[in-house]
Amino acid sequence: MRAKQDDNRVQKRKAQERGRHRNVVVFGTMIALSSVVYVVEGLVPFPVPGGKWGFSNFLVLYLSVFSGLSDALLLAVSKSLLGSILSGTIFTPGFFMGFFGSIASAVVQSLFSRVKLFGVFGISILGMVTNNLVQFVVGSFLIGSNAIFVFLPLVMTLGTLGALANAYLAVKTHKIMLDMKMPKEGVEK
Repeated sequence: MRAKQDDNRVQKRKAQERGRHRNVVVFGTMIALSSVVYVVEGLVPFPVPGGKWGFSNFLVLYLSVFSGLSDALLLAVSKSLLGSILSGTIFTPGFFMGFFGSIASAVVQSLFSRVKLFGVFGISILGMVTNNLVQFVVGSFLIGSNAIFVFLPLVMTLGTLGALANAYLAVKTHKIMLDMKMPKEGVEK
């Protein structure tokens, strides 16, 4: 009887360890994927100088809605830092605008996903609005002028397309993760 209980504990511990390893691999893959998308989308033309389509935020949206705030913040910070290092834009004004915009967006998306007033598409739109507003506030502070807000309506209009695409990708990612039988409680660190 005692030997069987010990065997069950060992099996349970091994299963937990395998789950942790799988989650580390999945989270590392998410950081790498979002960082690469961050770098690549910087090469895609955008009508506003220094602007991006924001497609690297779909995994932040996914974690905000389907995992939790801490996972979303960790990914937002990691992809901003790694993506900026890879693209050579670390500590530039664009880095600070994107960094703080991504963090604010992750917080708002996570909070609204808990309230359950909106679906994934609505939460993505709220994240885009938050991201762009914070970016423009940080940008106006850095350049010492409010002239940057002239571009805000155009960025919001184009950002809506990116937000809808991000929501679609987040929902598809969720279906893939369910097929992989990811634990519902989120990614363990």
